Amino acid sequence: MKRTLLILSSTILLGCSNPHAFILNDTTKNKYFLLELVNQAFEENQIDKSPLIVINGIPFKYDKKQDTILLPLKKSDILTLDFLNKNSSRIIYNEKENDGAIIIMTRIKNK
Repeated sequence: MKRTLLILSSTILLGCSNPHAFILNDTTKNKYFLLELVNQAFEENQIDKSPLIVINGIPFKYDKKQDTILLPLKKSDILTLDFLNKNSSRIIYNEKENDGAIIIMTRIKNK
């Protein structure tokens, strides 16, 4: 019984420690393009649960209490995707932003 309880509590803790799911505005399977990359960066301890999102140099505001965050981008719009570790993002963007950062550069659309 104790072993089962320990396994269950460990599963809950590990399951709750995953980062948010950042979903793209695509309607196909491409909408989950960022999910795998963000989870990998989280596992490698580059970012924490609520990283700062920066799109073309502008911080993207999102509700950090939500589990799923829809980004106003499609996979075809993304040129580069980089991650800043916790210390770098704190120095560059703000002392309060200490969960790392996801830096996204996109194609600039001509109007």
